[in-house]
Order: sequence, then structure tokens, then C-alpha cells
Amino acid sequence: MLLKTPSFAVQNVPAPLHSIFHERWWLNAATDGRYDIIEVTKDGRVVADLPLFTKKRFGLSRITRPPYTRTLGPRLFLPPSKPFRRAQNIRNTIADLVLKLPAYDSLKLSLDPEDETPFAFSLCGFTIEQAFTFRIPVSVSPKDVWTNCDQKTRNLIRTADQKLTVEQDTNLSNYIRMSLVDQPAANNSHDFSRMEKIFEACKQREQGCVMNAWDEAGKQVASIVLVWDDKNCYFWQSARDRTMPIPGANMLLIWKSIEYANKKGLTFDFDSFASVRSAKMIASFGQSPIARPQVMHSSVLYKWERAANATLLKIKSSALQYCSKKKSI
Repeated sequence: MLLKTPSFAVQNVPAPLHSIFHERWWLNAATDGRYDIIEVTKDGRVVADLPLFTKKRFGLSRITRPPYTRTLGPRLFLPPSKPFRRAQNIRNTIADLVLKLPAYDSLKLSLDPEDETPFAFSLCGFTIEQAFTFRIPVSVSPKDVWTNCDQKTRNLIRTADQKLTVEQDTNLSNYIRMSLVDQPAANNSHDFSRMEKIFEACKQREQGCVMNAWDEAGKQVASIVLVWDDKNCYFWQSARDRTMPIPGANMLLIWKSIEYANKKGLTFDFDSFASVRSAKMIASFGQSPIARPQVMHSSVLYKWERAANATLLKIKSSALQYCSKKKSI
């Protein structure tokens, strides 16, 4: 189902700004159009909608994010009102939206940091957890960011900048090649065909680019992918050659991305992190973590399935360790 955008000009209601991940073209590229949308209407107009992407496994239905889609929550189209009235309208609207959800065994919504709906979801019985990202507002100059960086981070960037050349293009194959160096095909979990569809849609709208770092011999050592909307520039993907002796290549590309976002008048979003190590690396740029609320709910059956799966993985791991010890005797 296609994502409908209500008409605001007729209703004299300002059109809200939403992330790139809410765009119809993004959702179509990420899912081949296989997503649904639920809406709440009032007095004949849409006041909220929510795109839904559903996966099935072992007969269990899971509402989750589409591939490579960082956040996706409700869009609100409420008329201007005083703070109390707006908060009340949000609670009532989310309560109505929840009633329209299809049957599911598990639901997880990852919301934007500025999303106003977590409290309303909690009142409807959902669990609210927190993931984190880091952001550099466009109002903060690169000079101020540099001043607030950890000294070691600044030194790594300076050293890498002296030994590497950074080039920008829109050729995703440069990133894919680097990703396969970082994680060979046997261990690489990326769906590159899906990634290419999404990035091609971004490229057509001039909302994406690739930055690559090359050493003095002309060998590629690191690559990142940026995507952006009207507000934020997201550090979407990254990969590097871990065997290269030059430290700080990723740090340098992040720094160039921060400068690029600021020149475009956009907030730079580090787009969360995948490990404790990468979280500490990002934190070294001197910014405070920002919460990305996670709306969670699951059935008893789904919890049993997850527990059973975790137990099987533990048994498998123990068996492999036992076999390894037997071989070494």
C-alpha cells in the first residue's frame, strides 16, 4: 500500500517534517512496496498514520523496521494547539492507532529522537526501551566540534588526513567493495541488492553520497555512505580495511561527513552504533548521547520461541566448544 500524504494547504495545518525513512519512495525501495499503512482520521481528515512492515518466521508475525531503515514511527498531522491539548490529542490519537494494529506476535518500533508518542504508547501497555545515537546540530560549528573532541581523536584525524585522500562520489560499488574487504562474503550479512535499490532512490533525489579514503598508493582503505533529508544527514553505512597500518581512516571520514553536513545546513546524525567499542569511538567526538525510543510488545508464544531459540544456540555453542577440546586432546 502506498503512503498517503494528507493535504495541509486546504486545511491550513502546517505540514510536519519527517525523516527520510518515512518517505514513500524509501519504503518502496526497502520493501518492494510490501508494506501496509494504518491511519486515524478525524472529521474526515487523516490525523496520524503508521507504516507497517511485517516479517513471518515459524508462523509467528513480527512488525519491525524494513531493511536499512533506522527509524519508523507514527506521523502526526494534528492541528496547532496549546501544550496540554496537544499532549491530550497525541494520547487519544495513539490509542486509536493501536486499535487499528493487525494481529501480531511481536512489535518493535524505533522512533526518532524528537518523536512525541512514547508516553502515549506506554499508556497503551507497550514497553518503552531506549537505544541511543549521537547528533551534532547544525548550530554547532565544526570548529566547536573539533575543540570538544578527545585529544586522541584529533590526533588520529590529523595523522590520517596527512596520509589519506578523501573523495566523494555516488558510486555505491566503492562501498560494497570495501564492505567485502571488511567482512568477506561468507561472513557478510549485508543484502547489497536491497541496499543498492535504496541508495539508487536516494541518488535520484540527490539525497545520498559515498565518501572514500585512499592511501598514497591509490588503494582504498575505508568507505562510508551518507543519506539525508531536510533536517538530518545520517552516517548510514561504513566499512574499512582492518589490515591497513594507517589508523584513523574511519575517524577522518566521520570528520569529513560532519563538515559536509554542516555545509549543507543539516544536523549530523551518527546513526547509532553496533558495539560498545564503536559507541566509545563516537562519544570521543564530544557529543552527548540522544535517546531513540523503542516501542516494544510481544505475545507469550513469541517470548517462548525466543527463549527456546536462545537455549538451542547455547547448547550448540557448548557442543562446538566440547568438540574443539576433544580435537585438541
